[in-house]
Formats: sequence, structure tokens, C-alpha cells
Amino acid sequence: MNEFQKSLQVKQSKSIKSNSNTKFYKIYEKNREGKKIYKGRTIKEANSEHYLGGVSCFIINEEGKVLLEKRANTNITAGAYDLCSGHIDNNETPTQAMVREYVEELHKGTQEEQDRARNEAIQGLIKLDELDLNFKDKEKERNFFIQFYVLKTKIDKISAQKEEVDSIEWIAMEDVFEMIRKGKTKFPYDKRYEKMFNKIKEIFMQKKQENVQEK
Repeated sequence: MNEFQKSLQVKQSKSIKSNSNTKFYKIYEKNREGKKIYKGRTIKEANSEHYLGGVSCFIINEEGKVLLEKRANTNITAGAYDLCSGHIDNNETPTQAMVREYVEELHKGTQEEQDRARNEAIQGLIKLDELDLNFKDKEKERNFFIQFYVLKTKIDKISAQKEEVDSIEWIAMEDVFEMIRKGKTKFPYDKRYEKMFNKIKEIFMQKKQENVQEK
């Protein structure tokens, strides 16, 4: 186990006596008190509104295009366009979860390639906003706290995991923003996105200028 894996290792709850690979959602109430539940379950309590923890990343290449995933048929949002996204597992921080999802969904090559991708994400992820959002899918409505990120990478580094991702597309940044505004992705539109869109454009231009200066 290398240092990246050690730093991101998820500790399983000692109170659960099933196999050690059991996964959890981290669940929050409005007052942000942490609770843990099995993946796939929700908890309903009187006069209490619960939220699941999630992460999502705008991955941008050197041409200023954003990576969108088309979800595989095995996913509850099959066929939907999505950013690189996922749930926060037990005892993970949002950034640890985002690094894990980035490697799992988009880097299914050799161990060396996965380690390189993990290092890239650890060093390159930039936090955007955390938003409380309501998602509607075929099963139910789900409330999330989604921590958003942006990450600049290169096109040739991506290798999608077919179990979750049917295909990937690099789409012009402004077109992706417009797709989100019109409800053409998994994410329900929220006017708070506009501030985030502007921040993403600023980050991309800053990175572009840094690259020019390095050359």
C-alpha cells in the first residue's frame, strides 16, 4: 500500500459486524450532525430532513472542454449525463471521496496509472461550493449536500470504467453550463450554479496563463 492509499484509506465502523467491505452513506441533518447508514437505505424521522453526502467535479481539459459521463444501464440514472460524481462513504472527507471517485470511474488502467491519477487529483482538485440539492430519480426524491470541485487534466489520461460509465464526451464549457441550465444533465438547475460557473471560468483562465508562463 503506497502513501496515497494510506492517506485515503476508509476506516470501517467497528459497530458493524458484517464483512469489512461494507459501504455506508454519510448522512446529515440540517444541524450538520453526522449519522451513518448502510448504502441504499434512508432514515426517516418525524420533523427531520436528512441529507446524503455527495461530491461532483468539473473536469476540464487543456482545450477548455468539460468531461461529461453518460451513465451505464447498471446505474439508477442510466443514460443520464453526469459529471464525475459519487457518494461520500463512511468516515471519508469530501476530498477523499472525490479522489476515490475520480480514480474509480475514469482510471481503470494499471496500478501505476491509478496511482498517478490519484496523485493528480490530490494535488489538483480545487474546491468550489457545497450546495444542498434535491434530486428526483425513478425511485424517490433524495436530498444531498454536494461538494463541487474543478480539476484540470489531459484528454489522453482518461480511461472510463464500463460498469458505471457507458461513454464519456468532452463538451465545450459554456455548452455544459447551458445543458445544466436546461436540465439536460442529472443535476437539477439551481441559480446558485451561476456563481460557480464564473469561478470555473476564472480558474481555467488562471491555469491557462500559468501554463503559458511555464513555457
